[in-house]
Amino acid sequence: MALISLEHVSKVYPKGTRPALDDINLDIDRGDFVFLVGASGSGKTTLLSLLLREEEATDGEIRVAGNDLRRLSARQVPHYRRQIGFIFQDYKLLNNKTVWENVAFALEVIGTSRSTIKSLVPKVLQTVGLTGKESNYPHELSGGEAQRVAIARAYVNHPQILLADEPTGNLDPTTSLGIMEVLDAINRTGTTIVMATHNEEIAHRQDRARRAAGILRFRAVFPGRRSRVEIAPGIGHFRSEREIPSTERHRFNERS
Repeated sequence: MALISLEHVSKVYPKGTRPALDDINLDIDRGDFVFLVGASGSGKTTLLSLLLREEEATDGEIRVAGNDLRRLSARQVPHYRRQIGFIFQDYKLLNNKTVWENVAFALEVIGTSRSTIKSLVPKVLQTVGLTGKESNYPHELSGGEAQRVAIARAYVNHPQILLADEPTGNLDPTTSLGIMEVLDAINRTGTTIVMATHNEEIAHRQDRARRAAGILRFRAVFPGRRSRVEIAPGIGHFRSEREIPSTERHRFNERS
């Protein structure tokens, strides 16, 4: 059974002139690294918001880690989100807290003991390459370092799933590569990652690196209107029904 499953999911905002997502079908297995690739307005952030349960789908069914998101009550949502880490493009660090305190805060708010916090924080900072930066404040960090803090904060509780919304969007290519190496290392521990990006080259570069290492649990997904997902080894993508030749359409819909 897929860890994340979307069936005929659509999202229409009250003042929107067209659906943000229209009839999306997608399965993501445990341990996958999936990119959502597309320009601004293509529905990437909307899809992540649905998975985080910040938004609710207008139509369709979403299941995440055994949870039917339509049936989650408001009281159940905070507990559900403990299974998910979220990485923001603009970091959203607390400027009055140090690197250590920013990461620890994610554990404090869910009632983690001090002894556990003291054990987990240095380990996750080592994972993201920030050992020695524990006492620095956000204004003393580079953009890449700030994003590594954001990754550490999202991952410190070892969630099943990491959602990343354009985590390299504000970074130069070299720094972006370092961030992708961190995410790749986390994914190889078994954490499922779903990452939104407008940069198709990042997705293809990751695909090439994975293939060279003999690892094929990777897909790039291209959201589109009136779409179904086609699963294929390596790269998979959303294809609009308008893009599918009529001779292929029946066979394609059978696979969806």
